[in-house]
Amino acid sequence: MSTTKLTRKEISADPIHDALVSTIEVLRTRARIIMMIAAGVILVAVIAYFGLRYLESRNSLGQQELAKGIDYYHGLIDAKAQEDPYALGPTPVFRTEEDKYRAASTAFNAVVTRFGSSKLGVIGRYYFGLSQLRVGKKSEAVAALEAVANNTTDRTVGYLAKKVLASHWVESGNAKKGQEILEGMLKDPQCDLPKEDLQLDLSRAFMAQGKRAEALKTLQEAQESGGGGMLQSLIFQELGRIQGNSGNLP
Repeated sequence: MSTTKLTRKEISADPIHDALVSTIEVLRTRARIIMMIAAGVILVAVIAYFGLRYLESRNSLGQQELAKGIDYYHGLIDAKAQEDPYALGPTPVFRTEEDKYRAASTAFNAVVTRFGSSKLGVIGRYYFGLSQLRVGKKSEAVAALEAVANNTTDRTVGYLAKKVLASHWVESGNAKKGQEILEGMLKDPQCDLPKEDLQLDLSRAFMAQGKRAEALKTLQEAQESGGGGMLQSLIFQELGRIQGNSGNLP
């Protein structure tokens, strides 16, 4: 039996040989692509890791700044206070109320500047508005609180801002505007603030307009639907005050 020796030309024309060569080339090419993809995945993972670490550290720093502002806001007043609010102990102490709220405003403004519309920024802006009210900067306070009230980042803080704005308008002589804000919140199914608390504020808005009947009706509805606790005690006291002032007990 004789053997037939294939020429180089015949080998090159062999379809099996061609298929093997093509397969090897594809594998080589794909191996390079796979290595590039793997390197890309590793790079993305590294970027994501350090990015998350940065965000966590940034968030932690923001929480510390926000906590400092809240500490200032609830700080003590003492004529012996030093320049350093913590000179007398772990609780910040200020010489005057104005010093306290100005320091708080500065701290909260820093949070707002750094964290913008994020949750930390929204909370910082809310407290900034409260602090500005305390130092008599009402236009700045209203602007900050209205920005928070219209936010969608943290709806609960937004409702708290609306509640503060309603009280501000009642105290500023525009009780009608305060009434409208409170009535809107009571009708809003998404509002998660205690209904009795809003009704208590609404009764005060009515009383500021001389609407005693509406105020009593609102308080009685709050009393009937309430479940006890501190709010019910406040509602009972408010009812007694209104009824006592009129000299007409039900």
